[in-house]
Amino acid sequence: MPGTFTFFNGMIAFAMLAFATPALATQTTQTPATELPAPDTGARDFSTYVPKAVAVRIDRDEAPEIDGDLSDPVWSKAILIDEFYLVEPVEGAAPSQKTHAYILYDDKTLYVGLRLFDDTPDKIARNQLVRDAELRNEDAIRIFLDPFGTFRNAYFFSTNANGARIDSLIENSSAFKPEWNTIWNVKTKVDADGWVAEFAIPFQSISIDPALDEWNFQILRTIRRTNEEIRWSNIDRSRDRIDLTNPGRLSGIENISTGAGVEAQLFATGAGVYDWETGETDYRFDPSANIFYKITPSLTGSLTLNTDFADAPLDERQVQTGRFDIFFPETRDFFLQDAASFEYGGRIFLDENVNGLPFFSRNIGIVEGRPVDLIAGAKVSGKLGPANIGVLTVRTGDDAVHDGQYLSAARASFNVLDESKAGVVFTHGDPTGLSNNTVAGADFQYKNSTRFDGTLFTDLVYLRTFDDTNAGSASDHFAALESAYRSDTWNFTGRFRHVGEDYRPRLGFSNRTGIRKYNANAFRRIRPEDSSIRSITAGVFALAVTDLGDELLDREIGGWMEIDNQIGDEAQFEIFRGFLDIRDSFDIAGRLNVPVGEYRFTRYRINVETSRARKIAASLQYRWGGVYGGDFRQWRARTGFRPNRHFQLSTEYELTQFDLPTGYLAVHVGKIESTIAVSPTMFLISNIQYDNISESFSLLSRFSWEPTPEREIFISLGHSALIEEDRFPYSFRALGTSVALRLGQTFRF
Repeated sequence: MPGTFTFFNGMIAFAMLAFATPALATQTTQTPATELPAPDTGARDFSTYVPKAVAVRIDRDEAPEIDGDLSDPVWSKAILIDEFYLVEPVEGAAPSQKTHAYILYDDKTLYVGLRLFDDTPDKIARNQLVRDAELRNEDAIRIFLDPFGTFRNAYFFSTNANGARIDSLIENSSAFKPEWNTIWNVKTKVDADGWVAEFAIPFQSISIDPALDEWNFQILRTIRRTNEEIRWSNIDRSRDRIDLTNPGRLSGIENISTGAGVEAQLFATGAGVYDWETGETDYRFDPSANIFYKITPSLTGSLTLNTDFADAPLDERQVQTGRFDIFFPETRDFFLQDAASFEYGGRIFLDENVNGLPFFSRNIGIVEGRPVDLIAGAKVSGKLGPANIGVLTVRTGDDAVHDGQYLSAARASFNVLDESKAGVVFTHGDPTGLSNNTVAGADFQYKNSTRFDGTLFTDLVYLRTFDDTNAGSASDHFAALESAYRSDTWNFTGRFRHVGEDYRPRLGFSNRTGIRKYNANAFRRIRPEDSSIRSITAGVFALAVTDLGDELLDREIGGWMEIDNQIGDEAQFEIFRGFLDIRDSFDIAGRLNVPVGEYRFTRYRINVETSRARKIAASLQYRWGGVYGGDFRQWRARTGFRPNRHFQLSTEYELTQFDLPTGYLAVHVGKIESTIAVSPTMFLISNIQYDNISESFSLLSRFSWEPTPEREIFISLGHSALIEEDRFPYSFRALGTSVALRLGQTFRF
């Protein structure tokens, strides 16, 4: 134990140094909350406060030039929006800097101009330049548009003082989909008064409900050096940035045009693959297309032909060290385009709680880990009358093992009560073709943010599979219930999940059947006054998993604490007692056997992370304790280096060690990623990954250039190899090298 205590003391010392030494921060200075104006509690009741704005219509020939300059005379026609409030660090206080917003539109485009005052413009944090960069640690401005009045889903557009373009879909006020891209424009400029951002968002780039008189609308600004989060509406720090519970309203937009409503994305891809073991080279040329047609302004039909996924990033390398299949998130643009239309179950399937998910688009085009051709697909998504719908049918190609399949999914939901929704989901098809599989289900997502000092959520799901491999089974059901309360101080969650033994969603994801799972957690957040500490959060949690006969399989009971300072550094500690009843032996990573038996253990975790606003940021996590009758240790380290806006480098390394009665195993996983950004429209991203279990090394470099928002040039270079540990010093054996060039052009009519 002396080594453990030495390490523990060292981690505490590191945490204290990071928290107590603001001088270590780069481009970040600590501003105590007391230096900001106190909130005027008598002026606004933020629980009911809903600001409103009116967009002013202009003629198309009056449209401002998008150049980061608000001196165009037409901006004087816009109504000034200047009432903004802090959410962090002092809820309801006046921000340290003023923000002015202006909104115009013509028949084709929405224009948003923002004057972001800053009395020390040389301290504006603007390190990111690449598209879809994370701006959480930047001086940035964000716009949220909900043209359907869902209070859950939105289009998201953001930029920083460099003019980096970030567009995303917000799904159910909780999921952020930055992989979604559309055509729009933004330009910025830094001057003596701060900085300016000009947005131009074509109406053809989004779907709208023409029957709505008001859109839900939000503007959110961050100032990095003072760690301020400034909002126009939803002045409640218990709600996340992307929460659309109480947005402002934007009116005045009417009689707009989306032309013929046709958009054609045409691509030509040439690729070559060299096999280093056989010396053979394979060339291919693949034309592909995506065609979109706005059946109505709120309903879009989509057609894809010979879909190309050359721009898909590498999957995050993970090694299976447990008993159940690992979930890899979707990264392909075509399926992410309409992800919100297929959202199902609310909070039940968030984060790692994906067991039982009825529809998972990654099962289309990837069969048992191997990519297959996607010959054609059709989608209809959007709003049809009172229903929000998503319907998808795809035809996959043959491969060496499986025949091509028709695969389909459909989702419909309806807004009910004030903030809730109910719906149904259906899927049909098996990517392997080995069964005739259908899934049908219904869900209800309840939300109430008006009757409590916080927000109450209750989500209910029921699903059933119909599979000819277990026809007539009484154990093909899935049911789940979750209820949660969220406020800035107290938070509670309770969840129940039943997964039948024969529940088989072939187009979904289910990695553990025949169980009942119970979760509960509660935590309390404290915000010290006049302190370098922003918040202290402590909580407890409990988990129990039983078989369908209610015999205990897994149990966890524990607690945790997190401390965040004003700069953005954080430290966490967790402890829990666990129990596992292993009824079928298995091999960790296919190498180390875990025999049948009952195992009791205690596990610890400590994590320290510096703010990513620093030029050099780092995080270190250590987990240790018992496992499977032996010892478990895991180190996870991450570093990030951002010397300027044109270059970024990050490294990640994870070492997991199992010392069991049956033997010893060490699992190493490493990753290096670099970004070279020439401009907001031209950048090169390279990714290197390795793990010692598969002994697989992979490199993928992706160059992207958009000369105009409608045109794309994309080049990728990939290389794979084996690094064999059992040969000294190490054997590097090349497997394959691939190169792809894709040219894309979008036409709108």
